[in-house]
Amino acid sequence: MLYLRSSFLSYNYSLETADACVIGIPFDSTSINPGSRFGPVAIREALKVIEGYDSELGFDIFERIKICDLGDIEVVPGSYELTAERIKDTINSVKEKNPEIFFLFFGGEHLISLPIIETLKPDTVLDFDAHADLRAEMGGKRFSHATWAYHIYKEFNLVQRGVRSFSRDEETLMKELKGEISGSVYLTVDIDVFDPGIAPDTGVPEVNGWNFTDFCENLKGVKNLISSDIVEVSPKSFDSITAVLAANAVKRILIHKFFHD
Repeated sequence: MLYLRSSFLSYNYSLETADACVIGIPFDSTSINPGSRFGPVAIREALKVIEGYDSELGFDIFERIKICDLGDIEVVPGSYELTAERIKDTINSVKEKNPEIFFLFFGGEHLISLPIIETLKPDTVLDFDAHADLRAEMGGKRFSHATWAYHIYKEFNLVQRGVRSFSRDEETLMKELKGEISGSVYLTVDIDVFDPGIAPDTGVPEVNGWNFTDFCENLKGVKNLISSDIVEVSPKSFDSITAVLAANAVKRILIHKFFHD
């Protein structure tokens, strides 16, 4: 008998029968401080060691939810455009086989959220983030981890929570955001929304961040969640406390989607 385990799951469901799928996107080619390409593997390793059991629900959510871990997209280092095409093609291929599946993406830098959102087309993009990311360009680049939200706000209802770092131009744009959630929701979680005291392994940490209770409180009341990502985990090692925090955020998102939404 062979005893093999490559996923954090005890059983990896087929794509056709799954309730949710996990996809890693190890892309960080526009980051000021690269390293988030290692985020997907670190989050998966952390998910192997945290408890799936939830005392409030009384069962292990990883045993109750049918999850398919599809592995990582083969990104093109240095090319956002080519990587974005692969992200979009992958999502569309998954939806052909299971149109109602819940997507859960592990980044990678925050720019990966842009092609995902453009493909899924939610009514609202809910962004938990320390940074506004509303710059028109960054270092001469139109597409970067600091500009993705600029492209989003022009086409989607963008709601931001936890933002505490922005430029004067970004502050002007922030005043245009409605701040009201409606319709289908895509949740994007930049790990730097948390305080660097509990999430030190990220590209650009910002003081005065959230604790885990803040995260859970901001998740309450969010309805019609169709997909989510967690990005900007830049682990220094496989025992990263930031990755463990991200894994617990993943667990909370799944609980919210399948048992509280």
